[in-house]
Amino acid sequence: MATRTVTAVAACVLLVILLCSVAVYGATPGRVTDEALRNISETLLANDVNNAAQHVRVNYQSRTRSNSITDDAPSPFLSVGSRALEITTVAKVRRMFDNYIADTGINEQVTTQEVSEENGLLDAVIATSVMNHTLNFLATHGLVRRNTNALKSLLRELWFTMYSRGGGKMGSSAFEHVFLAELKRGEISGMHNWIFFSFEEARNTADYMGYIRKLELGNKGAIAKIHYKWSNVVKPVGSMFVGTSPELEMALYTICFLTRPDDRCQITLGNKVVTIRTHTFRYRGKNLIGSAFPEI
Repeated sequence: MATRTVTAVAACVLLVILLCSVAVYGATPGRVTDEALRNISETLLANDVNNAAQHVRVNYQSRTRSNSITDDAPSPFLSVGSRALEITTVAKVRRMFDNYIADTGINEQVTTQEVSEENGLLDAVIATSVMNHTLNFLATHGLVRRNTNALKSLLRELWFTMYSRGGGKMGSSAFEHVFLAELKRGEISGMHNWIFFSFEEARNTADYMGYIRKLELGNKGAIAKIHYKWSNVVKPVGSMFVGTSPELEMALYTICFLTRPDDRCQITLGNKVVTIRTHTFRYRGKNLIGSAFPEI
């Protein structure tokens, strides 16, 4: 009889936890609704304490088209203040820019120092409020165990697993593709992060040629679809968040990849509708992130 009583009490406690989860995220565990995605995206934006938008000036200049061959924007796209670069997670991302080779046809060797920098970034993002809410959301829906080590393992696998985009060369990862950029068969691949783009502009290796569409997120930044040149190669269309923290972008992309892979993941940020697109890269029996970016 005592055993039955304990079991009944435990079941009641579990039921209360599940009901609370529904109230917070708008969905029953294991099933992620569109409403739940909208709720979590707004929660993450509200808790983006490492947001750098106030230190980033965007100079859109002229609107252009993807097939334009002229530079309709003579000035740089971004002007980034020093305080933005001092933000912990921003600084850790910048520290990793020399870890990668842009050409996907060249094998990359990951050093112990580079692994240490990857761990440093993961530890820093996991310590943020954004990732705490992300962990709770994913755990509520049965997508990860409710502990930080499980989340770190998941993020490491999805973002830093090396794979080949062709020719058997181990020269790519989700992090390099999304947060930096790659060259694949003479074309630009990836480059969906403002931190790297501004770094390349400062080095005169990226040339902003005008914007195609833009969406302002109030004082939290923006999303821009732009036309540009990098390493003397033109990319007709590329989109990126501007001013948002690395952890916010990683969190949104991860959530959408796990809940709406290879599909439209519709969220809201500042009550404005944004679509996140992710693409799956199948490698050694695992589904990894091949690409992730915002659509407006």
